[in-house]
Amino acid sequence: MAGTQAPRKCYCGEVGSSCPYLKIRPLGEGAVGDVYLCIGREDRRLAVVKWLQAEIHESSEAARRFLREAELLSSMWFEQGMIQVARFGVDDYGKTWMAMEFVDGLAPSVVISPGDGWSLHRLLEGVGRSLDEMHGLGVVHGNLKPDNILVRDGHSGWEPVVIDLGIAKWLPEEVMMATGSVVDASHYRSPEQGRDLKSVGPASDRYALAVVCFELLSGRLPFAASTHSEVLRQPMTIPPLSIPARGPLVEREAARTTEGDSMRLATPRLNRFMRRALARRPDDRFSSVEVLSEQFRAAAMADGLWEERVLGKLYDPIFHSIVEISATAGAKRFDLSSGPIVLGRHDACHYSLSSPRLSRMHALLYIHRGRLWFADLHSQNGSSCYGRKLTPGVPVPLPTDGTPVSARLYDRDVVIRTFRS
Repeated sequence: MAGTQAPRKCYCGEVGSSCPYLKIRPLGEGAVGDVYLCIGREDRRLAVVKWLQAEIHESSEAARRFLREAELLSSMWFEQGMIQVARFGVDDYGKTWMAMEFVDGLAPSVVISPGDGWSLHRLLEGVGRSLDEMHGLGVVHGNLKPDNILVRDGHSGWEPVVIDLGIAKWLPEEVMMATGSVVDASHYRSPEQGRDLKSVGPASDRYALAVVCFELLSGRLPFAASTHSEVLRQPMTIPPLSIPARGPLVEREAARTTEGDSMRLATPRLNRFMRRALARRPDDRFSSVEVLSEQFRAAAMADGLWEERVLGKLYDPIFHSIVEISATAGAKRFDLSSGPIVLGRHDACHYSLSSPRLSRMHALLYIHRGRLWFADLHSQNGSSCYGRKLTPGVPVPLPTDGTPVSARLYDRDVVIRTFRS
């Protein structure tokens, strides 16, 4: 559920200030903005920062609404299912930015196989409450699709997180057409969204989530469209495809089913569910994601696409989670599970090196998807590892079996080695 969070420091639309984040590597480039994995200059924590593209200038309606949504969401705390907004503002170049929590996760399709109704319900239930809460605040995501949902390790198994808050609904039509963003995500856009961007509302988000649900459950999209015009036309003129009967329970049932009894393997309840979830008129769809999730559960159980699972960790744990950094400043050890390790000449860095030629925050060690990475923080004079100069924005993996690795921060040599915790 959502609630008021303790006050946090943020750049609430402050203009002309330097963005307090350094880029590590790009995570994606879209029609409306660029997304980077970053490290905070002050708190030394990982974050995901989205910058609006230059043509969306700070005085535009899109930028103003972007900042209003960021201010609203940064004051709220969601128990699960929704990415947390930390800070936001306008940088020295007039580009609007929003910093969100770093989610170390995987795409839903990696953990949810076609026919796995139980896992898919876990995803719907996990994002449903927060999405409904967000809709209650008058905020619409507007760009839900598989790329904007991740699953991460939680206290009781994996949990889903909706990421990359949508802003396409705010853009002028000429910008949308110039960037091609209508085409990019058109499979997940509701019929009313395809007609008029001003019609985007909570029902549009629920439609997009239903398309994601159909795709994960069946391994295909609900409409077999091959052209852009068909993608826009078919949801208005024909019903969605049928959900194929698949999954472990269905396969066991099929082994006992005769040819004349094959109708037992159909999915009538799920097909009725999808017809309502993907209804052309917004008022004909489910009234909330909570209701949608409950109705999906009943349909999946009735049609046999349901089997509870024992959930493990998404990534193998790094047993050697203590990293030792050795240089002229001496040897220091850090616990990687506590967060990233920043190296540079600033006293606030975790490992500080005395050299005027180093950048204040020069390089970084961090864990992502069960691996240890070393990255140059776009330093002025560069870093090297394995005898090769690092390309800014392209981290390299390091061994976690205790093997020492030599790295060079411009004119300072360091040795990095992990130990069992």
